[in-house]
Amino acid sequence: MRRFGLFLLFIFCLNGPVWAQDTYRLAKVAEGVYAALAAPGGAASSNALIVDVGEQVFLCGAHFTRKAAHDLIAAATEVSDKPIRAFVLAHHHPGYSLIDFDIPANRDLVMNIETRLVTRQEERVLENPLIFFKNGMTFEGSELTLVLINVGPAHSDGDLIAYIPQRKILFTSDVLYFNSAGFLGAGSLSDWLSVLDGLETLGADKIIPGFGLIGTSVDLAHFKAYLGDFVATVRDHIEKGDSLETTLQNFRLPEYEQLPGYEEFTPGNVERAYLQLKEEISGE
Repeated sequence: MRRFGLFLLFIFCLNGPVWAQDTYRLAKVAEGVYAALAAPGGAASSNALIVDVGEQVFLCGAHFTRKAAHDLIAAATEVSDKPIRAFVLAHHHPGYSLIDFDIPANRDLVMNIETRLVTRQEERVLENPLIFFKNGMTFEGSELTLVLINVGPAHSDGDLIAYIPQRKILFTSDVLYFNSAGFLGAGSLSDWLSVLDGLETLGADKIIPGFGLIGTSVDLAHFKAYLGDFVATVRDHIEKGDSLETTLQNFRLPEYEQLPGYEEFTPGNVERAYLQLKEEISGE
Protein backbone atom coordinates (compact mmCIF):
# COMPACT_ATOMS: atom_id res chain seq x y z
CA MET A 1 0.00 0.00 0.00
CA ARG A 2 2.86 2.38 0.86
CA ARG A 3 4.47 1.73 -2.52
CA PHE A 4 1.16 2.43 -4.24
CA GLY A 5 0.88 5.77 -2.40
CA LEU A 6 4.40 6.76 -3.42
CA PHE A 7 3.60 5.77 -6.99
CA LEU A 8 0.54 8.03 -7.04
CA LEU A 9 2.61 10.89 -5.61
CA PHE A 10 5.21 10.33 -8.33
CA ILE A 11 2.56 10.38 -11.07
CA PHE A 12 1.04 13.55 -9.60
CA CYS A 13 4.41 15.29 -9.64
CA LEU A 14 4.98 14.32 -13.25
CA ASN A 15 1.60 15.69 -14.29
CA GLY A 16 1.55 18.74 -12.00
CA PRO A 17 2.00 22.31 -13.26
CA VAL A 18 5.42 23.24 -14.56
CA TRP A 19 5.46 26.37 -12.35
CA ALA A 20 3.94 25.46 -8.99
CA GLN A 21 3.70 28.92 -7.43
CA ASP A 22 3.15 30.07 -3.87
CA THR A 23 3.89 33.77 -4.29
CA TYR A 24 0.47 35.06 -5.32
CA ARG A 25 -3.13 34.32 -4.43
CA LEU A 26 -5.32 34.73 -7.49
CA ALA A 27 -8.63 36.55 -7.31
CA LYS A 28 -10.88 36.93 -10.35
CA VAL A 29 -11.93 40.58 -10.58
CA ALA A 30 -13.90 40.27 -13.83
CA GLU A 31 -13.82 38.22 -17.00
CA GLY A 32 -10.24 38.35 -18.27
CA VAL A 33 -8.94 40.34 -15.27
CA TYR A 34 -7.26 38.80 -12.22
CA ALA A 35 -5.61 40.27 -9.17
CA ALA A 36 -2.44 38.47 -8.10
CA LEU A 37 -2.36 39.32 -4.41
CA ALA A 38 1.00 39.00 -2.67
CA ALA A 39 0.88 36.05 -0.27
CA PRO A 40 2.08 36.84 3.27
CA GLY A 41 5.70 35.78 3.69
CA GLY A 42 6.04 34.99 0.00
CA ALA A 43 8.48 36.21 -2.65
CA ALA A 44 6.35 39.20 -3.64
CA SER A 45 6.07 42.39 -1.58
CA SER A 46 3.47 43.95 -3.86
CA ASN A 47 0.29 42.93 -5.66
CA ALA A 48 0.19 42.37 -9.41
CA LEU A 49 -2.39 42.35 -12.21
CA ILE A 50 -3.11 39.81 -14.95
CA VAL A 51 -5.09 41.02 -17.98
CA ASP A 52 -6.18 38.86 -20.92
CA VAL A 53 -7.10 41.41 -23.61
CA GLY A 54 -8.31 38.73 -26.02
CA GLU A 55 -5.28 37.49 -27.90
CA GLN A 56 -2.52 38.17 -25.41
CA VAL A 57 -1.91 38.55 -21.70
CA PHE A 58 -0.25 41.45 -19.87
CA LEU A 59 1.30 41.21 -16.42
CA CYS A 60 1.56 44.41 -14.35
CA GLY A 61 3.38 44.98 -11.09
CA ALA A 62 6.61 45.97 -9.37
CA HIS A 63 9.35 44.68 -7.06
CA PHE A 64 9.84 41.55 -9.15
CA THR A 65 12.36 39.11 -7.75
CA ARG A 66 13.29 36.23 -10.06
CA LYS A 67 10.86 33.94 -8.22
CA ALA A 68 8.06 36.51 -8.18
CA ALA A 69 8.39 37.06 -11.93
CA HIS A 70 8.30 33.35 -12.70
CA ASP A 71 5.47 32.75 -10.25
CA LEU A 72 3.41 35.50 -11.85
CA ILE A 73 3.90 33.79 -15.20
CA ALA A 74 2.78 30.54 -13.58
CA ALA A 75 -0.27 32.26 -12.13
CA ALA A 76 -1.15 33.68 -15.55
CA THR A 77 -1.03 30.22 -17.13
CA GLU A 78 -3.56 29.05 -14.55
CA VAL A 79 -6.18 31.49 -15.83
CA SER A 80 -5.38 31.88 -19.54
CA ASP A 81 -3.84 29.85 -22.35
CA LYS A 82 -3.00 33.03 -24.30
CA PRO A 83 0.65 34.02 -24.85
CA ILE A 84 2.12 36.59 -22.48
CA ARG A 85 2.77 39.80 -24.40
CA ALA A 86 4.69 41.78 -21.81
CA PHE A 87 5.43 42.69 -18.22
CA VAL A 88 4.42 46.23 -17.23
CA LEU A 89 6.76 47.66 -14.58
CA ALA A 90 4.71 50.09 -12.48
CA HIS A 91 7.76 51.73 -10.84
CA HIS A 92 11.30 51.05 -9.63
CA HIS A 93 13.21 52.40 -6.63
CA PRO A 94 16.84 53.49 -7.15
CA GLY A 95 19.49 51.17 -5.76
CA TYR A 96 17.38 48.01 -5.85
CA SER A 97 19.21 46.08 -8.55
CA LEU A 98 18.15 42.76 -7.02
CA ILE A 99 14.56 43.33 -8.16
CA ASP A 100 12.96 43.97 -11.57
CA PHE A 101 16.07 42.83 -13.46
CA ASP A 102 15.34 39.10 -13.57
CA ILE A 103 12.20 39.08 -15.68
CA PRO A 104 12.70 36.40 -18.37
CA ALA A 105 14.63 37.99 -21.23
CA ASN A 106 12.14 36.79 -23.85
CA ARG A 107 9.38 38.98 -22.38
CA ASP A 108 8.89 42.59 -23.41
CA LEU A 109 9.11 45.08 -20.56
CA VAL A 110 6.90 48.20 -20.57
CA MET A 111 7.45 51.25 -18.34
CA ASN A 112 7.23 55.02 -18.37
CA ILE A 113 10.24 57.10 -19.26
CA GLU A 114 10.99 58.14 -15.66
CA THR A 115 11.24 54.50 -14.59
CA ARG A 116 13.48 53.81 -17.58
CA LEU A 117 15.83 56.60 -16.51
CA VAL A 118 15.98 55.15 -13.00
CA THR A 119 16.72 51.60 -14.18
CA ARG A 120 19.36 52.93 -16.58
CA GLN A 121 21.40 54.16 -13.60
CA GLU A 122 21.51 50.75 -11.90
CA GLU A 123 24.59 48.54 -11.90
CA ARG A 124 22.75 45.82 -13.79
CA VAL A 125 21.47 46.07 -17.34
CA LEU A 126 17.95 45.05 -18.35
CA GLU A 127 18.08 42.26 -20.92
CA ASN A 128 14.48 42.53 -22.07
CA PRO A 129 13.16 44.27 -25.17
CA LEU A 130 12.05 47.61 -23.73
CA ILE A 131 8.98 49.69 -24.49
CA PHE A 132 8.71 53.01 -22.67
CA PHE A 133 6.47 56.03 -23.01
CA LYS A 134 6.05 59.60 -21.78
CA ASN A 135 2.36 60.17 -21.02
CA GLY A 136 0.45 56.98 -21.72
CA MET A 137 0.10 53.86 -23.81
CA THR A 138 -2.88 51.75 -24.84
CA PHE A 139 -3.04 48.07 -25.79
CA GLU A 140 -6.37 47.31 -27.45
CA GLY A 141 -7.39 43.66 -27.78
CA SER A 142 -10.50 42.01 -29.14
CA GLU A 143 -12.00 41.70 -25.65
CA LEU A 144 -10.39 44.30 -23.40
CA THR A 145 -8.31 47.46 -23.57
CA LEU A 146 -5.38 48.05 -21.22
CA VAL A 147 -4.67 51.74 -20.67
CA LEU A 148 -1.37 52.71 -19.02
CA ILE A 149 -1.08 56.24 -17.61
CA ASN A 150 2.04 57.97 -16.34
CA VAL A 151 1.02 59.60 -13.04
CA GLY A 152 4.39 60.06 -11.33
CA PRO A 153 6.05 61.36 -9.35
CA ALA A 154 4.06 60.07 -6.39
CA HIS A 155 5.17 56.95 -4.51
CA SER A 156 8.29 56.95 -6.71
CA ASP A 157 9.84 59.24 -9.30
CA GLY A 158 7.91 57.45 -12.04
CA ASP A 159 4.61 55.74 -11.19
CA LEU A 160 2.16 54.37 -13.72
CA ILE A 161 -1.33 53.00 -13.28
CA ALA A 162 -3.27 50.49 -15.38
CA TYR A 163 -6.94 50.89 -16.22
CA ILE A 164 -9.36 48.54 -17.99
CA PRO A 165 -12.21 50.84 -19.12
CA GLN A 166 -14.63 48.08 -20.17
CA ARG A 167 -14.57 46.69 -16.62
CA LYS A 168 -13.87 49.97 -14.76
CA ILE A 169 -10.98 48.24 -12.99
CA LEU A 170 -7.96 50.20 -11.77
CA PHE A 171 -4.55 48.83 -10.79
CA THR A 172 -2.40 51.35 -8.92
CA SER A 173 0.58 49.37 -7.63
CA ASP A 174 2.04 51.19 -4.61
CA VAL A 175 0.32 54.50 -5.32
CA LEU A 176 -2.38 53.02 -3.06
CA TYR A 177 -2.29 50.85 0.05
CA PHE A 178 -5.50 49.46 1.49
CA ASN A 179 -5.67 48.78 5.24
CA SER A 180 -1.95 49.45 5.59
CA ALA A 181 0.30 52.34 6.57
CA GLY A 182 2.72 51.26 3.88
CA PHE A 183 6.09 52.53 2.72
CA LEU A 184 5.57 56.07 1.52
CA GLY A 185 8.17 55.73 -1.16
CA ALA A 186 10.74 58.02 -2.64
CA GLY A 187 8.69 60.33 -4.83
CA SER A 188 6.84 63.57 -4.08
CA LEU A 189 4.29 63.56 -1.27
CA SER A 190 2.61 66.75 -2.48
CA ASP A 191 2.28 65.38 -6.01
CA TRP A 192 1.07 62.08 -4.59
CA LEU A 193 -1.95 63.79 -3.04
CA SER A 194 -2.72 65.41 -6.39
CA VAL A 195 -2.47 62.02 -8.09
CA LEU A 196 -5.04 60.61 -5.66
CA ASP A 197 -7.41 63.43 -6.62
CA GLY A 198 -7.01 62.36 -10.24
CA LEU A 199 -7.61 58.68 -9.49
CA GLU A 200 -10.94 59.54 -7.91
CA THR A 201 -12.12 61.09 -11.19
CA LEU A 202 -11.72 57.76 -13.01
CA GLY A 203 -14.74 56.38 -11.18
CA ALA A 204 -13.33 52.87 -10.96
CA ASP A 205 -15.68 50.22 -9.58
CA LYS A 206 -12.87 47.98 -8.37
CA ILE A 207 -9.34 48.95 -7.38
CA ILE A 208 -6.30 46.69 -6.94
CA PRO A 209 -3.74 48.42 -4.69
CA GLY A 210 -0.06 47.73 -4.29
CA PHE A 211 -0.80 46.08 -0.97
CA GLY A 212 -4.05 44.90 0.54
CA LEU A 213 -7.23 43.34 -0.79
CA ILE A 214 -9.26 44.49 -3.79
CA GLY A 215 -11.18 47.63 -2.85
CA THR A 216 -13.36 50.44 -4.10
CA SER A 217 -13.43 54.22 -4.16
CA VAL A 218 -14.22 54.11 -0.43
CA ASP A 219 -10.83 52.51 0.25
CA LEU A 220 -9.15 55.07 -2.01
CA ALA A 221 -10.75 57.85 0.05
CA HIS A 222 -9.51 56.24 3.28
CA PHE A 223 -5.93 56.09 2.04
CA LYS A 224 -6.14 59.64 0.73
CA ALA A 225 -7.32 60.82 4.17
CA TYR A 226 -4.46 58.96 5.86
CA LEU A 227 -1.83 60.38 3.52
CA GLY A 228 -3.28 63.88 3.81
CA ASP A 229 -3.30 63.73 7.61
CA PHE A 230 0.23 62.34 7.64
CA VAL A 231 1.60 65.12 5.43
CA ALA A 232 -0.30 67.83 7.32
CA THR A 233 1.00 66.60 10.69
CA VAL A 234 4.63 66.56 9.55
CA ARG A 235 4.18 70.02 8.02
CA ASP A 236 2.75 71.33 11.32
CA HIS A 237 5.86 70.15 13.18
CA ILE A 238 8.11 71.88 10.64
CA GLU A 239 6.17 75.14 10.78
CA LYS A 240 6.40 75.10 14.58
CA GLY A 241 10.19 74.92 14.24
CA ASP A 242 10.53 71.35 15.54
CA SER A 243 13.74 69.53 14.66
CA LEU A 244 13.64 66.16 12.95
CA GLU A 245 14.47 64.47 16.27
CA THR A 246 11.62 66.28 18.05
CA THR A 247 9.23 65.45 15.22
CA LEU A 248 10.14 61.77 15.33
CA GLN A 249 9.68 61.73 19.09
CA ASN A 250 6.33 63.54 19.17
CA PHE A 251 4.69 62.50 15.89
CA ARG A 252 1.25 60.98 16.50
CA LEU A 253 -1.63 59.91 14.29
CA PRO A 254 -3.91 58.19 16.81
CA GLU A 255 -6.66 57.54 14.26
CA TYR A 256 -4.32 55.38 12.19
CA GLU A 257 -2.10 53.70 14.77
CA GLN A 258 -3.95 50.40 14.39
CA LEU A 259 -3.13 50.17 10.69
CA PRO A 260 -0.92 47.18 9.80
CA GLY A 261 2.65 48.39 9.26
CA TYR A 262 2.18 51.64 11.21
CA GLU A 263 4.92 50.99 13.77
CA GLU A 264 7.24 49.48 11.17
CA PHE A 265 7.00 52.18 8.52
CA THR A 266 6.18 55.41 10.39
CA PRO A 267 9.68 56.40 11.59
CA GLY A 268 11.17 56.13 8.11
CA ASN A 269 8.13 57.74 6.52
CA VAL A 270 8.29 60.68 8.94
CA GLU A 271 11.99 61.25 8.38
CA ARG A 272 11.62 61.23 4.59
CA ALA A 273 8.56 63.49 4.73
CA TYR A 274 10.24 65.93 7.11
CA LEU A 275 13.30 66.38 4.90
CA GLN A 276 11.23 66.73 1.73
CA LEU A 277 8.59 69.07 3.12
CA LYS A 278 11.13 71.24 4.91
CA GLU A 279 12.90 71.81 1.61
CA GLU A 280 9.59 72.68 -0.04
CA ILE A 281 8.61 75.09 2.73
CA SER A 282 11.98 76.85 2.70
CA GLY A 283 11.59 77.39 -1.04
CA GLU A 284 8.10 78.85 -0.81
